[in-house]
Amino acid sequence: MSKLKTLGVNVGLTLGGLLMGVIIGELGLRVAGIQGYPKIGDLVDSAPTNFHTADRDLGWKLKPGVSGEWKGEGASFVQVNSDGLRDREHTKAKPPNTLRVAVLGDSFTEAIHVPIEQTFWSKLERKLANCEAVKGRKKVEVINFGVQGYGTAQELVMLRKKVWDYSPDIVVLAFFIGNDVINNSPKLEYDRYRPFFVYDASGKLVPDMSFRTLRPIDRNRYAVSAIDKLPAWLVNNSRILQVVKKVELERKKQQLSNDFTNLSTQNFKEPTDAAWQDAWKITEGLILTIRDEVVQKNADFLVVTIGDPAQVHPDVAMRQKFIKDNNIQDLFYPNRRLDNLGRTHSFRVLSLAEQFQAYTDKYQVCAHGFENYVNCGGHWNQLGHRLASIMINRNLCENLKQSQMPKGQR
Repeated sequence: MSKLKTLGVNVGLTLGGLLMGVIIGELGLRVAGIQGYPKIGDLVDSAPTNFHTADRDLGWKLKPGVSGEWKGEGASFVQVNSDGLRDREHTKAKPPNTLRVAVLGDSFTEAIHVPIEQTFWSKLERKLANCEAVKGRKKVEVINFGVQGYGTAQELVMLRKKVWDYSPDIVVLAFFIGNDVINNSPKLEYDRYRPFFVYDASGKLVPDMSFRTLRPIDRNRYAVSAIDKLPAWLVNNSRILQVVKKVELERKKQQLSNDFTNLSTQNFKEPTDAAWQDAWKITEGLILTIRDEVVQKNADFLVVTIGDPAQVHPDVAMRQKFIKDNNIQDLFYPNRRLDNLGRTHSFRVLSLAEQFQAYTDKYQVCAHGFENYVNCGGHWNQLGHRLASIMINRNLCENLKQSQMPKGQR
């Protein structure tokens, strides 16, 4: 037998063996009921939940009219109104004798983790209606424009695209210390299917909408498997490829968790590298841009800074360990930085973290976390929302009282 013929036989036997192995593997996985992840179309969906959908201006938004049970972290029945807000229906034309408050924010504001009546903005509406400066004079409406995963850039776009249609008297920007600075940076944020703002050559903050032309595979490296590069018909007919995809994405999910934990600790430190310096510069520029547009509309502006769970954990030893392990000099650095921004540029900043910490220390309770999630971690639970509503109401109510006083008495 010639060498060429021998080689051909060996290659044939090898390929036949591989094919048989694949067939046995496919049959074995099906018989065992082991499933992986199929390939659904050619898009990597950046929408955080089934209640969200893609949007060419915002990256994603809530689906108008959608409803259903949420049991991921906490639990609630989610109802999205006809304008894509997690709220009851509101007329765009402001009713007579009505004080309207618009709340911009991310998942803490969208708040699908608790029933709607327990959200801070729903409680705020009821509390503010009893404020001495309002009670008996005006009806109060607090409208929720919060969407999970948004950074300040998306909140600015939301302000321009939707908020002004409702003619609010007060705009509250709920800023989450834990990741909003990261969300605003195209260098730090891993999910790039979102609008960013950047400074141009003249020093002007301008929108960067290049996410619209991103290839699906480039949108979120943690959400894409090497298997996604293969044709959908092949992946969806191969249990082996689906299982390989599942294993790879589960590994990437854990890697994302580790990477983000390491990245988020930088929120508590004075930035030393260019990426973080730029992220803070953009963030502060976005807040000032929102402030300027609110002032131009003759509305009141309040920034509410939402503390990171690490700042308000009731266990002092755990907080100290977090500080030591991550070489943090001041656990409230980002809060103080934004407080200073407000003082410098004459707008109010309400920092919740230190007040939350005092409360959780005193009563040894958690303002974050649910039984079906991390204890004292993640988003606000019912207590967190109640505390936030009390503190925000106190600030708004006091400001309303002062605005009614003669100028010489303020």
